[in-house]
Amino acid sequence: MASTPLIDPAVIALACGYPYAFAGCSYLFEGGEQRPLPVLTPALLEGRVPVIACGSNRSPEQLARKFADWPLPLAIPVLCGALEGFDVVHSAHFTRYGALPATLCPAPGAAVDIAVQWLTETELDRMDATEGIGVNYDRRRLDGITLRIEGLGMIGAADAYLSRRGVLTRDGAPIAFESIACAGRIWPALDQRAVLELARDRLAPGTALDGFIHRIVMDQEYRAEITAVLARDALARA
Repeated sequence: MASTPLIDPAVIALACGYPYAFAGCSYLFEGGEQRPLPVLTPALLEGRVPVIACGSNRSPEQLARKFADWPLPLAIPVLCGALEGFDVVHSAHFTRYGALPATLCPAPGAAVDIAVQWLTETELDRMDATEGIGVNYDRRRLDGITLRIEGLGMIGAADAYLSRRGVLTRDGAPIAFESIACAGRIWPALDQRAVLELARDRLAPGTALDGFIHRIVMDQEYRAEITAVLARDALARA
């Protein structure tokens, strides 16, 4: 009889912890950690591209992973904001670490809490590389939006990572993120563990959740196979 593979609790925690801790305040990501934001001046944002962070990219924990080996001085302003006419929902794909990640979806009457990172071109190249551009996400310019930013006011355009795989649904409706506040939310919301259980029930009924997550993380071929199944049943991307 084949032995059951050992499951590292840290693997499960990383998958189920998405989108990770976010204090809900603007900050400067510097020296690999969250630091107080200096006085907001035009010089602080000059030469930087505003990029909406709607999921784990809001979190200093995730930024620390993505820029762990960054050789250059790093000081990324991350500003809190609210994006009108959208909600943050689950994309119909699995990350390499086992989560069902975030994407934006138009939602009339809603206003969702997001963050906006202000990235240099080289920082943006690194972020693109971590987002699976052309496979799981596209980075697109959103024009004509209503995006209110703490300490800055309203801006009408920003880049955003939008899922190429479409939006995960339950009973035909998108599934919002329970951990992300949204005024006027029109769809049901689940936490990450609950949405993984939903996917497990659909894709591998009867399998223990930890074993399901472990296989997604450790078996790239299986991850691609079940992502394709989710994507076939997804709502079209925004």
